[in-house]
Amino acid sequence: MNALEIKEFRKIHNLSQEDLAKITESSLRTVRSWEYGERNISKSALKILQVYTQSGGNLLKNDSTETSIVSTRSNVKQKTYPSALEVKLVTTKARAGFTDSYYSEEYLKDLPSVIVEADKEYKGNYLAFEVDGDSMENEYFAGDIVICREIKRDLWQYKLHYKDYDFVIAHGTQGIMLKEITDHNTETGEIVCHSLNQYNDKNKDFILNLKEVAFLYNVVEHRRSGKSKRQNR
Repeated sequence: MNALEIKEFRKIHNLSQEDLAKITESSLRTVRSWEYGERNISKSALKILQVYTQSGGNLLKNDSTETSIVSTRSNVKQKTYPSALEVKLVTTKARAGFTDSYYSEEYLKDLPSVIVEADKEYKGNYLAFEVDGDSMENEYFAGDIVICREIKRDLWQYKLHYKDYDFVIAHGTQGIMLKEITDHNTETGEIVCHSLNQYNDKNKDFILNLKEVAFLYNVVEHRRSGKSKRQNR
């Protein structure tokens, strides 16, 4: 579903962007990024919209929006996963030590792990990070967990898939940061890093060069304490 189709979906079902955000358990910023073509809609959100269409588009017409959303979720079949992967978790407290060790695998041995379930065998290197700070609110909050897949360095010469993923950047001197990347110059290696929380004009966009970056990760799963639904990308 592309940007124009998402806008048309809202018009057909008489939904506001806020309604769509509630139905898909996404932030308003995320919905707007779908409609502006900045990011592709996630598979989980697309599935919910398919269920909404099958229901006749009347789930938001009663007095309780929350009840409507629960009804939508209940129609989504719970998925079972045949395989699992143990992924090391870099907690907020462990960030400084991990950075000081220049992201040594030896440092990861004593860190806790999270279990990631999958419907196919995982390929590549995975690492989880605890979110710190408020620069990526209202999409990511302090204490959230992001599961990340490493992007091999030899792939950095090609255009990054920044419309599909958010990124964790392990910088050589500035440490670990969770950001959107809004542009990538493959000739110079420069990337534009964007924070979602722009309140009072703080967290302005800035440029990094990939030559200064030690590791680069795609965020492939987002977990929040107290939520039973994982957000996959």
